[in-house]
Amino acid sequence: MSCLAMVAQVTFVAKAPSAVSAGREFKVQFVLSNADGEDFACPTFKDVSVLAGPSESRFSNFQYVNGVASKSSSVTYTYILVAQHQGTVSIPQASIKANGKMMRTKPLTVKVTGNAGGGNSTAQSQNPDDEDFYVRPQRTGGSISQRDLYFTAEAGKRRVYEQEPIMLSYKFHSKVGVGLANVMLRQKPDLKGFWTQEIPLPRNLSPTVERQGNELYKVGTNLKYLIFPQQTGTLTIPGITFDCDIVQQNSQMDAIDAFFNGRGSINVKVQRRTDDLHIEVLPLPKPAPAAFSGGVGQFDVKAELVTPTPRTNDIATLRLTVGGKGNMKLIKAPSISFPKDFDTYAPKTTDHTQINADGIVGEMYFDYTFVPRNVGKYTIPPCDFVFFDPSSEKYVTLHTNAIEMDIEKGKRTREDVEADMMLRNADIAGNHQVRDLQHDASFLGAGFLWMGSMKHLLLTLLLLIALTVLLKVASTFIAQYADTAERRTKRAGKIAIRQLRVAQKALDAAKPVEFYDTLSTALKEYIASKLKVNATSLTNQGIIDLLKEKQVADEHIEDLRLLLETCDYARYAPDADLSQLEKDFARAEDLIQRLNACL
Repeated sequence: MSCLAMVAQVTFVAKAPSAVSAGREFKVQFVLSNADGEDFACPTFKDVSVLAGPSESRFSNFQYVNGVASKSSSVTYTYILVAQHQGTVSIPQASIKANGKMMRTKPLTVKVTGNAGGGNSTAQSQNPDDEDFYVRPQRTGGSISQRDLYFTAEAGKRRVYEQEPIMLSYKFHSKVGVGLANVMLRQKPDLKGFWTQEIPLPRNLSPTVERQGNELYKVGTNLKYLIFPQQTGTLTIPGITFDCDIVQQNSQMDAIDAFFNGRGSINVKVQRRTDDLHIEVLPLPKPAPAAFSGGVGQFDVKAELVTPTPRTNDIATLRLTVGGKGNMKLIKAPSISFPKDFDTYAPKTTDHTQINADGIVGEMYFDYTFVPRNVGKYTIPPCDFVFFDPSSEKYVTLHTNAIEMDIEKGKRTREDVEADMMLRNADIAGNHQVRDLQHDASFLGAGFLWMGSMKHLLLTLLLLIALTVLLKVASTFIAQYADTAERRTKRAGKIAIRQLRVAQKALDAAKPVEFYDTLSTALKEYIASKLKVNATSLTNQGIIDLLKEKQVADEHIEDLRLLLETCDYARYAPDADLSQLEKDFARAEDLIQRLNACL
């Protein structure tokens, strides 16, 4: 059999886009094909800034088709350029020595349109992972200076009032060509003197591209907090340390070895620390108004009657809604003056807020429960809501509208309500038979006058008899089922606790794969013990189906599904940092507690 070899032509060409926008990066390449070159002479660029380059990349290909062997190869020298002004940019000749002779590219021209934006640091819309934006990683042995990779702690404001929200962000700045592969937080920020709220970030947060001077950087956010200073004066946020893995290219490894050894790349570990951050916190003006709610920000307030038609001896609700932005979670419930004929109770607070760059925004509901005693027309006077507005640097007082009520006659008496309060305490002991006695108004008599009477003594005796009977009847069932149920519950709980301890050790040792594997096992074995099934044959979907049969709340099932998927994904793509591992561990603990309450 004959074997023919095809000899490919040797060429040296320049490649560049025909038109670009001013202020936008573009790529210029000089490609030598089918030869080994030496003495590459780069051109002198004019009217452009060189952001990166030259980066060298090599390609080779061998084919054997129908008895004919062919081989091709190339060496590419890449530059990243930017033109700041519209017009025409010339790409001069480049030269290289190949096969014993000097080869030169043809000059090119690039048309530049538009005008570049101002500023030295401009975020780009380009994706740093796009091919047109690719710069080959550093070679092994290359130094990684503080200029190549650094971290910053950035505060949205450096001078604020006490309780005024500040957005605190920790960011990495990695020069293009520095292969930042992984970032691990060594310790959490020391935020003494602040009330803090950590802001969850997406697992795969894509960095932006920014130009700083003549250099191009990938910039990404590692941590983000919303912080509220609780003290005045100059507060210091100490710097924190990050452990980083940098990928470098091993230029000494041949193509075959590189293919089977991670494409010839190695990881280099470096540490970076942020600078201390100083925040000047101003005190709120003195004296504060007597009705000051503690709110700092911009708010509005309204009051409304939730119960449409209040009746005597029925429970009614007045809702006070505070909306806006600021330190919403730290606002105290305002004081409301109810008529003397009303019985009132401590307000219930409901949080309907979310976090953004302006702080905590949304609404806080304060529900005031009251019980009217008499029929008639009543007025709940306006309520004062006082807060401090940092933008105007003064206290602001808002007033709700007065609420007019026409109390109608209810079906229940005052004695019903008083007895109902007694029932709430009696229900704790499991005595549900008292309710029938309590609703017999003719037996109870009028008001508190029956206390200490024969009726009162008789009711007490009946209660004791009822409790004794209930305890004896229930003891039989308790003896039959308590042991089995207790053992099952303790066994499931012990399994979960044991596995979570192992996961905690993996978390402390910064072993994400072992951590997520153990966390997944803990969840599955806990469910298996609770539902009395074999854990080895239990799939994620099987768990979901079993929980649905047990009528477990949909939100618990969805949280479990997402957490199991997180564990499965992280075991095969372990890119989570320490803070993410801690969050997922807390999610697992909370989920087991919720499931334990309903299984």
